[in-house]
Amino acid sequence: MERNFLLTIIVGCVIASFSNAVRNVGKIPLNSAAFANLYENPNAQSPSEKYDLLLSTFSGNPFTSGTVNLYRGIGQQIKNIGSVRKEVLANRMSWPNEVAGVPESVFGKRMVAIPDGFLVPFKDDGYIYLVDISGSTPQGPYKLTDHTEGKWFYHRVVWKDMDGDGDLDILTCRAREPVFSIFSTKDTELLWLENPDTHQYRSPWKQHVITHGPDVYFRNLKVNTTDGVYDVIVTTEFFAKKLSVHWTTDIMNRWNDLSKVHSRTVDTTAGALFDVEINDVNGDGREDLLVVSNGMNGSVLVYEIPSDFRTDNFPRHTIATNFVPRSTGQGKGAPGSAFCIRSRSSDRSSRPMILVSGDDDGRAYFLEPNSNSTQDWSYTKNVFHDAGSGTVGQIAYADVDGDDFVDLFVPNFNLNDISIYTFAPSEQIPFGY
Repeated sequence: MERNFLLTIIVGCVIASFSNAVRNVGKIPLNSAAFANLYENPNAQSPSEKYDLLLSTFSGNPFTSGTVNLYRGIGQQIKNIGSVRKEVLANRMSWPNEVAGVPESVFGKRMVAIPDGFLVPFKDDGYIYLVDISGSTPQGPYKLTDHTEGKWFYHRVVWKDMDGDGDLDILTCRAREPVFSIFSTKDTELLWLENPDTHQYRSPWKQHVITHGPDVYFRNLKVNTTDGVYDVIVTTEFFAKKLSVHWTTDIMNRWNDLSKVHSRTVDTTAGALFDVEINDVNGDGREDLLVVSNGMNGSVLVYEIPSDFRTDNFPRHTIATNFVPRSTGQGKGAPGSAFCIRSRSSDRSSRPMILVSGDDDGRAYFLEPNSNSTQDWSYTKNVFHDAGSGTVGQIAYADVDGDDFVDLFVPNFNLNDISIYTFAPSEQIPFGY
């Protein structure tokens, strides 16, 4: 008992120290920095070249275009942060959202996917684009969607074989909220884009709508049940204010036969649900749904996946709340996306913290578990970054320089830069100014 008590104290001290351990080590200038993401390069020549940094920018000004930017081998570049090299992949976007790397197996080379558009007037004409970054000069962007049935906006792209032909297709959600309903009607869809046999990407792909309702964010996972493993898509429906699950009963996990696709609403009482991540949040060996409710008093929630996701209740835990935008205005909300994170990339034993972008509350947080007990859902909310009354975008994180300590890239939309943090102790920090 004494040994367990001492272990609890030690674990508690380690957990409590995390928010103080992260250090700010510099900034990268970029006007209206919005979404950050990291694209792993399996062919990197050194650990510090393993990740490329992707950053999107956008503006509510109808005369200002959004951009997508690439920083190759960012771990190597930020050793001399004053000379970081930026490549512009696209500079005439409407509102580029979660830009992400494409698995090299899809086209046999490095590509970037850009989901574009938003409900802001004159920014609602979004597409899914691809850019070829395999050479020294980016090629594209190339449109993979068309708008024969009206304008749409997209936020996320996931690569997945949807029809069992061995090729990775695009899984996505889209929505439209027209300013003038005379031209089109409101709609939201979960759909996939079929990768053609030729794997061409210079013209639109065939679209297959799975269901209506999902609009912005989603995740895909495999779920075990007593009668087998199911391929499941979890959707956070921002406009409909509900959490839903969708699955296929096809024995090959194909989604092209809609008679075998089923849906279920999990929760309708949690507000406007913004994003979802799949992770073992409490360390019990089972995956959970980490969900963000975005609004004027937003929350971070965890749903435990039950023994049978098709019929059982999903226990819900509110682990942090009172995320409030610091300024008022149309479209303001908090918080943004949340992710499970540990201070070292090699750590697989400790219970993770939760990294949260405050979005319009202008901060970034670590939600730190108050104990290592799998039954304890209490967390302490600690601020590690404050951008004032501005907006903090989607945060990217990884060990980008190979020292085992995780580094973070925090976009400051109104401050026009990206703050860089690391868990590395000061004597190990490789970055310069």
